[in-house]
Amino acid sequence: MTFSFDLSSQLKPYLETMISNLPNAPKLVMQSLSKKDYNKEDLSLESRVRRGELNYALIWIEALGFVQYNASGRQKLYSLTPLGIKVYEEFNDLFHTLNEEQ
Repeated sequence: MTFSFDLSSQLKPYLETMISNLPNAPKLVMQSLSKKDYNKEDLSLESRVRRGELNYALIWIEALGFVQYNASGRQKLYSLTPLGIKVYEEFNDLFHTLNEEQ
């Protein structure tokens, strides 16, 4: 499978495609982080994403630049980045459209 990228194209269609293709766990995490910042334990409970899947979910949205964390001692507090806030507001419906589990 090959992808062709046109760097002069608009960002909106790219983000729309990326968000549509996200698995359910990152979408659930984005929904939770849109309300407030969480540590991993609380984020797992609030987003209803199992602790074992949480790291996997966070990698997706951290790589896209939607989520960041601030370390305080041994604890990490996760929050949306300014881009994450903007993208969540713009594509809210896509983040609430969950894929069917296979």
